[in-house]
Amino acid sequence: MSFLADLAFKITNRDSLRHVGLWSMVGALAGGILAIAAGYWDMNHATLSGQTHGYVDLHLKIGWGLAVFLVALTVWRWRIRQQARERVTRPYLASALLVFMLTMFQGWFGGEMVYSQGAGVAAAGQGTEPAEKAQERLARVRSLLSPAENAVGGTHHQDGAEHGHGDNNTSTNVTTP
Repeated sequence: MSFLADLAFKITNRDSLRHVGLWSMVGALAGGILAIAAGYWDMNHATLSGQTHGYVDLHLKIGWGLAVFLVALTVWRWRIRQQARERVTRPYLASALLVFMLTMFQGWFGGEMVYSQGAGVAAAGQGTEPAEKAQERLARVRSLLSPAENAVGGTHHQDGAEHGHGDNNTSTNVTTP
């Protein structure tokens, strides 16, 4: 909402949109903090298969990256407010668009975990399509993101041990838990 309000403010110069852009960004940051806390609570209280735990771990890593970007964007947006002109710039809007797209991806990825892996719900296969189809799509996305994850240290601890969340297999041949 912040990105859309700031874009509309840049186009129309309506003062109310400037305020919506700022305060919805602050709200997004607060909501992101609550979402991370809820994610950790759910992960530690849910019964997840090893494979599902791997997807949840990736979702949490993306969430932390998104949180860092939201903090930076919120500080940037606040500094824009403190300037005399209070105009959002093209670099800010481009960054806000990227964060917006990452937020949309994160929401999609979380939904895929619910419907294909049963994360956060009683059982998988409760979605509108066969669980196997959604599981294959989720596995493809995870395998695409895994090389980037491995390039920055992967999921290994300093002693080389994996996280204790079970099998991190990225094969597209997945089964319903």
